[in-house]
Amino acid sequence: MAVDESKRISGRIMRFFGISFRKSLFLVIFATSFFIAPAYQNVLWAQDGGQGKPPDGTSTIHVVQRGENLFRIAQQYGTTVEAIAQANGITDTRFIEVGQRLLIPNVQVSTPGVNTTYVVQPGESLRTIALKYHSTLDSLATLNDITQPTTLYAGQTITVRQGSDGTEPLTDAGLYVVQSGDTIYRIATRFGLSIQEIATANDWASANKPLWSGEWVVIPNHPDAGPFVELPPYLADFHIQTVPVKQGESIGLRFTLRQPMQITGTFIDRPMNLDMDTTDPNTPSLNYGGVIGVHSFTTPGVYALTLTFTDANGVTSTYQVRVSVLDGGYGQENIDVPTERQDLLDSATVQDELDRVIALVSGNSSTRYFNDLMALPAPGAVTSGYGTRRTYAGTTGLSFHGGADFGGAVGTPIYAPAGGVVV
Repeated sequence: MAVDESKRISGRIMRFFGISFRKSLFLVIFATSFFIAPAYQNVLWAQDGGQGKPPDGTSTIHVVQRGENLFRIAQQYGTTVEAIAQANGITDTRFIEVGQRLLIPNVQVSTPGVNTTYVVQPGESLRTIALKYHSTLDSLATLNDITQPTTLYAGQTITVRQGSDGTEPLTDAGLYVVQSGDTIYRIATRFGLSIQEIATANDWASANKPLWSGEWVVIPNHPDAGPFVELPPYLADFHIQTVPVKQGESIGLRFTLRQPMQITGTFIDRPMNLDMDTTDPNTPSLNYGGVIGVHSFTTPGVYALTLTFTDANGVTSTYQVRVSVLDGGYGQENIDVPTERQDLLDSATVQDELDRVIALVSGNSSTRYFNDLMALPAPGAVTSGYGTRRTYAGTTGLSFHGGADFGGAVGTPIYAPAGGVVV
């Protein structure tokens, strides 16, 4: 470090700590060699009266102002709350004091915002994620190397720079789609908010902003506001459970229509059984649900879940969600089969039994025949879990275990997991 440069920085440190030049010079050398260099490998940028911005990659001192919190400070300097807390020994990030001096490591003022990882939910798009976290489309695309927004899929983990548009994200908010005849006053009344609260949440310059049908309006702090998803006009709500899904697991689907329609669905070229949900007596014809299993041998990848809607006039619309299927991580085992019983491995015999099982379990009924969880059939440990890849008698052909085996001594009782009929 040049002598003139050290004097300039030392002068700022003298004013900051109220110490002499000699002591300040010692402090610069000590801090640079002992604290700053090992921890951050960059230069301490001493701000002078708040003039100018520190260069990217440096560290700086920030004096906490009234109304600030660690998120806003991290957003301003393009770092994270965790990094500031670690650099300053802060154990509870909720509490900082006005006038408190904070060391800000690895400043990135050219890219403001706070990075976080986020798992994409069904129905979300880059636009809804940017709106939810006050990020920008350019920021999302750059951070995640996204060149085609339609490649986004449910279950995908992306990096989001929260607040990169300069505004702090709302911690609890929903999205409302403007309907025909809506006004800002009507929307505010519906959700028990003031017009100004809605205008502030949406960064509107004026509370008298005109609205158009289909426009998105952010609703702060209200449980009845819709999720941040991009839905077609005939869908009021849409949820997929277990996303991303693993091989051998099932996907649960539920959604609410805005009007009665006929619905069919497919996933990985298999039809979905969709049933009307009658648990809500107020709108029994608009709530639907369904479950579809993912085969244990499904190749991991991204697949389209497609729903087709037909209205009373015969007009057909399609809604598609891309879903990630992950490897199930199943093990492999070989089952020894005595020579005198190897007829059980005959392909025709195996297929005949499989066809019978499929015929019994493939039916779908709107009547619910069980109300409780199923119990375990035996108290022993599981010796072979579902999905295990199996070979028999040293053969090379792989099959998968479609059940679960429990170990036990001879005579161990076996229980029915639930009431039913033996088939």
